Amino acid sequence: MFKRIERRLEKAVEGTFGRAFKASVQPVELAHKLAKEMGDHKTVSVSRVYVPNVYEVYLSPQDYEHFRSIEVSLLRELSAYLVSHAQREGWTLISTPRIELFADDELQLGEFGIATRTEAAAEPELAPGAPPQGFAQTVVAPAPAAPVASQRAEWCGVLVVGDQVHMLTAERTVIGRSRRCDIVLQDPNTSRQHAEVRREGESYVINDLDSTNGVLVNRRSVKRAALKEGDRIELGATELRFERRLC
Repeated sequence: MFKRIERRLEKAVEGTFGRAFKASVQPVELAHKLAKEMGDHKTVSVSRVYVPNVYEVYLSPQDYEHFRSIEVSLLRELSAYLVSHAQREGWTLISTPRIELFADDELQLGEFGIATRTEAAAEPELAPGAPPQGFAQTVVAPAPAAPVASQRAEWCGVLVVGDQVHMLTAERTVIGRSRRCDIVLQDPNTSRQHAEVRREGESYVINDLDSTNGVLVNRRSVKRAALKEGDRIELGATELRFERRLC
């Protein structure tokens, strides 16, 4: 009963602000609502908590047109946000979240709805034995559930530099200004071979290669540091972000 009341209130608030102030939907609103829908539609198994891996976002025609120019980058960022959120909560995804945008003529500017479901993974999955998950929704009508396969996937570290994503699949990845580096930075404040990231089992470690300006991890100067999801690395004037994604 409380769940139904909460959803009615959310819909009323979204609709009122969209009509009264003509405010476009912002990406941060989508991110927070996607994370909420993920938690609302989790499935508790014997030893794991499974969450949906497919998210359909329904927008007003105006908002949909607004996002079309940045759709690819936006969906990639939202998917990475959901992966990080699931990891923080200890939830299991059977594949990288897939997010799709649709225009709905019944929605007004600032209103949006999210439908979730779990689909069989086209890529290797995070964990075996995931149960079937039904299709849940916020605004739109439900769709039939999809069967869930069971395999295992491997996570790899990545370094995100602006719009570029570098997979850390090698045992050693050298970063610097030199063209011989694995990741080349166009930054005069970095050394020719500034730092390296080493893969040690399931962990990743960054080492300063005696650079001129040093290495900062989360604004702390380090010579060597183990990297965690979301860590911010500064090499000269360049900032990199460490994440984990499916290989």
